[in-house]
Amino acid sequence: MFSNGLTTGVLAAVLAGSQLAAAHMQITNPPPYRSKFNTNSNQGQIDYSMTAPLDASGANYPCKGYHADFGTATGKSVATYVPGQAYEFTLEGGAPHGGGSCQVSLSYDQGKTFTVIQSYVGGCGFAANYKFTIPDDVPQGEAIWAWTWNNNIGNRELYMNCATVTIGGGGAKREAAEERSVAQRASAPFSSRPAVFLANINNGCSTTEGFDVEYPNPGPDVINGGSNLAPPVGNCGSSSGGSGAGAGAGSGSGSGSSPSDPVQATSAPPVPTSTAAATNTGLPGGVFITVPGSSASASATAAPTTLVTATTSAAPVPTPETGSGSGSGSGSDSGSGSGSGSGSATGGYAAGTACTSEGAWNCIGGTSFQRCASGTWSVPQAVAAGTTCKAGEGATLAIEALASKKFRRRSAKLRLAA
Repeated sequence: MFSNGLTTGVLAAVLAGSQLAAAHMQITNPPPYRSKFNTNSNQGQIDYSMTAPLDASGANYPCKGYHADFGTATGKSVATYVPGQAYEFTLEGGAPHGGGSCQVSLSYDQGKTFTVIQSYVGGCGFAANYKFTIPDDVPQGEAIWAWTWNNNIGNRELYMNCATVTIGGGGAKREAAEERSVAQRASAPFSSRPAVFLANINNGCSTTEGFDVEYPNPGPDVINGGSNLAPPVGNCGSSSGGSGAGAGAGSGSGSGSSPSDPVQATSAPPVPTSTAAATNTGLPGGVFITVPGSSASASATAAPTTLVTATTSAAPVPTPETGSGSGSGSGSDSGSGSGSGSGSATGGYAAGTACTSEGAWNCIGGTSFQRCASGTWSVPQAVAAGTTCKAGEGATLAIEALASKKFRRRSAKLRLAA
């Protein structure tokens, strides 16, 4: 028989374990994939351990592997967000591991990369509701919304819940957002925002127990809720958020279709665990927007993605029938890289077409764009309403705002009033 002292010790350990188990958190709104709160979830696939963190090996990153549901009946959109508007997400759980830091991010390439739109440095988990704003210039269409959380107390873990959301709509609100000054809208372009912070998933980066992690690059939208902060430990990426993979950009040769004969937007190649996403040709596909920060490999690193903006009067976008050209380019940060591609200088590529200019952008007729990511061209994505891009391939994506007549009249009235 156990002695009273041993029995008391065992009971204390069990209670401590139960408190840690109850300390886990989960998102209830927007309802994640395979959550009991998601009415699209298949009853036989509901994860009743949704509050559990990602596996320490990183094997089920991202989204516990449930991002494979994107584009299927169980992965239908559960919320619609209008660019420029503020929303809230809701957390549920027990004692929140002493708080921690968390982020909200969006993925337009079915979970290959996530771009941060809001960071909460410290104090994440104590409240039930947290506000975030959808940036004005995010691409419209379906995306994967993600919440990631690094807890303060307990095992070094990373929590992640994901859901399909729709970006777009808004009518008058959207029009009002588009008529803001270009300087204001371009202060933090979506393409320059950082990749989601990753730690404690066997990636060489970890957080320190008892401290709220201070993100190396939280992005422009940050809510500070803690004072006991500490930077991550290990190879956790640059504070500048730049990519660690060398890449070059160049334009290739060949002929392409005119904008009046648009490229068929087929679904992007599925992630390794997906079984149905590739068959969903009726839903908007994703586009590779940012490259996540990682350690430099070899001696090459990619130049940070930039977004060139300008104001022009509204005018029809040229519609060349074909284009051709040849050449090569290079890009560098601390190192250098080179690459070349083949195809039209003004046309688009079918999703999944092989490419060699990793990280290069391709503007299609001024109305849509795609990117060379992981060796293939992404699904073409429409530019935001009221804007146009400079046709052709390059290391950067040049976006111009089309000043509407209504906006020019309003500006003129403001000048007269002044």
